[in-house]
Amino acid sequence: MANTANGGNVVDVGQIIDAGRWSSYQKAALVVAALAVILDGFDNQILSLAIPVLVKAWNVTRDDFKWVLVVGFAGMAVGTAAIGTLGDKFGRRPTLIACVLLFAVVTIAISFVNSIPPLYPLRFLGGMGLGGAMPNAAALLAELTPARRRSIGVTCGIVGIPIGGTIGGFVAAELLPTYGWQSLFLVGGIMPLVVAAVMLVMLPESPRFLVKHPHRRKDLVKVLGRMGYTVDADANFIDTGEKKVEKASVGALLGPDYLRDTLGLWGAMFFTLLSVYGVVNWLPAMLGEAGYAPSMTSTGLMVFNLGGVVAALGGALCFSRFGSRKSLLVMAAGAVVSSIVLGLLPLDPTVSKVPLLVTLAFQGGFLNGVQTTMYALGAYIYVTELRGSGVGWAVGLGRLGAIISPLVGAALLADLGSRGFFFGIGLTMALSFASLVVIRRHVPKN
Repeated sequence: MANTANGGNVVDVGQIIDAGRWSSYQKAALVVAALAVILDGFDNQILSLAIPVLVKAWNVTRDDFKWVLVVGFAGMAVGTAAIGTLGDKFGRRPTLIACVLLFAVVTIAISFVNSIPPLYPLRFLGGMGLGGAMPNAAALLAELTPARRRSIGVTCGIVGIPIGGTIGGFVAAELLPTYGWQSLFLVGGIMPLVVAAVMLVMLPESPRFLVKHPHRRKDLVKVLGRMGYTVDADANFIDTGEKKVEKASVGALLGPDYLRDTLGLWGAMFFTLLSVYGVVNWLPAMLGEAGYAPSMTSTGLMVFNLGGVVAALGGALCFSRFGSRKSLLVMAAGAVVSSIVLGLLPLDPTVSKVPLLVTLAFQGGFLNGVQTTMYALGAYIYVTELRGSGVGWAVGLGRLGAIISPLVGAALLADLGSRGFFFGIGLTMALSFASLVVIRRHVPKN
């Protein structure tokens, strides 16, 4: 805090956040926001986990689900771009809670369908909720965390994506054989309802968002008080920690100051999400068709996600020590190599599963490591007025890769088999590597 020349009390909210302590209240808020991300990762993958069972239950083929997956990812792309922008306008907190409620209700509804056609509108609506949650969670995590801990704070939240996928693998292995596929969607819908109730009570609004909206002054004073800062009744709130933008708009993302970084981030998100969801969509079905037991189809995806959890947290620590450029490029290169190795391994249930599972863990680690830590990179690149839009549009454009991943994966499997599929993943990650090289505004090492 500082005094102005005329004696008025000025509170620099940006300075408080960037240089202040990381209070227990801020850490608790991070955990609550991370719960939404975990559920996002869980709900986003349960259809893929259920496909081997639904193929038999509904007497359909694996290929019949590819357009359902496409529609779901299209909803995510729309939700990520559009709802990310709404978060900049109306606030991170209400937008994030609304997104959680949306995908909760839709997931419960899916448990009552008995054919493919109703899945199309439901997956699109659920995708909007899933997609809209991510940029708002990333922005909120960034704006509640001190600058020196921002990369690890954001990544600890976003790592909920592979954590949710890992939990989904465990839950699917337990529920599907005994209680059927409907139980998986019921659990996937009820849990977000519970988390939304917790968020209503415990999740704060971003102080950096509130300082941009003077009519929210009382809310800002309350949040700062819970963070341990007492301010005077006549305080004048400012944020000098970030460069101002004349107008917060999508066009600003493509202005001369951000163009190169925006295009590089969009490209890296596109190719990485194409790679990640290519594996997530088709790995369980691929293993099932190769003759592996149902438990192995869930275990393969679970190991893929578990590797992502470890690598994402390790990647965040590497951000602090080496900066984001070296960290991301090493992980992207590792994703290329591990994908090539997977293409060379036979999918044969009569041989040891250990090499396959170990390599899937490495591939999942590198792929998810790049995906999750890029949220921290996006949060670093853009200022508060553009953060929700910047991260939202990057992930939204990246979702185009997720949208085509069911089609690309199905085509590769049909024409080239599992070897061509994994080699294709290696190629897309090589393109992600090239996109990351383009970005100038990388997180520096501490």
